[in-house]
Amino acid sequence: MKLFVWAAAVVMILLGLATVWTPLPTGVPLIAGGLILILGSSRQATRWLRARRRRLLRLDEAFIWLEEKAPKGLTAALRRTRPRRKAPSPPAPTSAP
Repeated sequence: MKLFVWAAAVVMILLGLATVWTPLPTGVPLIAGGLILILGSSRQATRWLRARRRRLLRLDEAFIWLEEKAPKGLTAALRRTRPRRKAPSPPAPTSAP
């Protein structure tokens, strides 16, 4: 089953790359769909993307934008790639004179 998902994802990405420069808006959705299929079926791909999102703030912002615009089923796969961030620590107490 995993092989079928990967094959479908590769076909979608290749079709998306082939049609991204045409006037029909099919390239970007096909590429995004293929990437989401890969993220949904591979833990290693999820970890890889999470590490990139942690390092590249613009990439992280783009994926956050995609999470807000994507349908619920696709949003779950994208949210799993969110980098885990530590909560900001409270400021150290200062002694009053």
